[in-house]
Amino acid sequence: MRVRRNGEDVTPSAPKLRQVLALLVLNANSLVSVDQLCEELWEDHPPLSALTTLQTYIYQLRRRLLLATGQHGAPFGTRPPHGCPALLTRVGGYELRLDDKQSVDAYRFEQLTEQGMAQHRTGAGDEAARTLKEALSLWQGGALVDVIAGRRLSAWSTQLEERRKSVQEQRFSLELDLGRHHAVLDELAEAFRAHPTHEAFAGQLMRALHRCGRRPDALNTFRTLRSHLVEELGLEPSAQLQRLHQEVLADRGHLRGPAKTEAAPVTRRLVPGPAQLPADIGDFVGRDRELDQLETFLGSDRASTGMRVVEVHGPPGVGKSAFAVRAAHRLRPRFPDGQLFIDLSAVGEGSQQLADVLSACLGACGVQREKQPTGLDELSRLFRTWTADRRVLVVVDDVLTASQIRAVLPGGSGCAVIATNRYRAHSLSTGRKIVLNALSGEESLQLYDRVAGERSRQEEPAAVHELMGLCEGLPLAIRAVSGRLTARPGWSAGRLAVRLRGNHRMLLELPAGTQSLMTTVAASHRHLPGPSQELLHLLLQRERPRWSVDEVIARLRPGAGDAETLLEYLVDVHLVREHLAPGAQPLYSVPRLTRQALILLLRGTPAADVPNGRTATVGRAGSRVTLMKAGVHR
Repeated sequence: MRVRRNGEDVTPSAPKLRQVLALLVLNANSLVSVDQLCEELWEDHPPLSALTTLQTYIYQLRRRLLLATGQHGAPFGTRPPHGCPALLTRVGGYELRLDDKQSVDAYRFEQLTEQGMAQHRTGAGDEAARTLKEALSLWQGGALVDVIAGRRLSAWSTQLEERRKSVQEQRFSLELDLGRHHAVLDELAEAFRAHPTHEAFAGQLMRALHRCGRRPDALNTFRTLRSHLVEELGLEPSAQLQRLHQEVLADRGHLRGPAKTEAAPVTRRLVPGPAQLPADIGDFVGRDRELDQLETFLGSDRASTGMRVVEVHGPPGVGKSAFAVRAAHRLRPRFPDGQLFIDLSAVGEGSQQLADVLSACLGACGVQREKQPTGLDELSRLFRTWTADRRVLVVVDDVLTASQIRAVLPGGSGCAVIATNRYRAHSLSTGRKIVLNALSGEESLQLYDRVAGERSRQEEPAAVHELMGLCEGLPLAIRAVSGRLTARPGWSAGRLAVRLRGNHRMLLELPAGTQSLMTTVAASHRHLPGPSQELLHLLLQRERPRWSVDEVIARLRPGAGDAETLLEYLVDVHLVREHLAPGAQPLYSVPRLTRQALILLLRGTPAADVPNGRTATVGRAGSRVTLMKAGVHR
């Protein structure tokens, strides 16, 4: 950290002053609150005199850096003449006002980086390499290496260092594509020495050494990398780096690079990022139209100024996660820098924190845990920094709120996100939304055949059709039923149909992998607000008939809320179905399987079957709701 004014070094020497100044500079032209400054200086243990001490630091900075009244003829807290930096007092904090942010090398570095990336995108590889080299020349050591760093400055320094490595990778890649392996060899070797577990630098150094006729040194680079990875992280080099190692061993000619030095098409960085997608589902059926829509939107090469997001909605058990995984595998070649899979189900259940999930994500991206910040906001900023110049596909599964998606959004316009959202009402306002409906009858039979085998269907076609009718086109239920037949070779489809006909709970609790219809409905119900739960319990009083808005208003407890708004919310969370007819009032009903699952959940006691024409009592939170067959009690 160095501060110069008119060629004179005016850098404060006191550690706390340097901390305050660094935080103000890295948030130039933005308010830095008193709480943020105190947290940076003293973390969770500020002294009783913290506010007075902070005011003293601000006064000393103004005086030393000539930001005070006497030097500029302007009173404290007002804007000085144009071009003069000012340390302004704001409500709740302070702001360092800079007319020219390029006077800060960190901002100048970012501006040159963006310029170089823009040149790269237009095919001006030679100009891009020069610009990125100029950006990197601004670095004169580690970021904030001589400043005592608290939580916020630690996060900033980590982000700056990750950004620096990203720019180095891109610049080395450009230089190698231009045939300048001799020119960057020393710099590559130095970068690898500084980061001995960085696979991209290792791969680029191996390539440069091989092109310079130093094949033994290239092979030794691989051995050095592998030794560090195994000893420090317990990992083997990536598959792509191992392939490069084999190519160097075989002395493949194409590794020698282009013969000419003019600009060539630039390839992405050598070593791929994380590949976390779950295995594609082999028995996936249907959804061709929706898959084509998603692939057209996320995978097209049209110019885009922003990152693209697709949210996938649908009722419990409709196969949102399977759809997202299938789509991600189809799109994988278009995102060479990595594919991340973020499962938020544990966050929704409260057994895991979103910050821990994001930290694990950054670990998969190569950011060591000990170098990561602790707060969610800082982790989110670091994730955006890492993805800023990469093409990464992020799949976020089982989202509950829009804030969860925002925390894990990547920062680059070349990235894309597929999110499966349990609640349509809690989605982002931007991006595309795809709603999945139940499978058709023919698609249901196709899925059954793929899991259970055609023999069972051919032997008892009527029983199989009855089973599919019970499943109502929900892939989760179909997989559970066909999986049970596969696991019990001695059972026939007819026997299972008889069992399910007499015991509806069995279908709801049949597992398909780690889930069942009961668990998915329970998860959706658990997060409903109180008024929505109350209305849903009211709707359960009828098994099949539909409710009008007027009927709901007549039955809803006074003060429970606006009936139409509550009904629309339940439709958005896919627990209630809306029936629309031209010129008629909308009608609302609870789908049969969802209704059966909710009744069993609310009863909370074991049962051999779901109430069917009989009276059952639902006890919940001090209230009692009577469930009776329609027509008996209205």
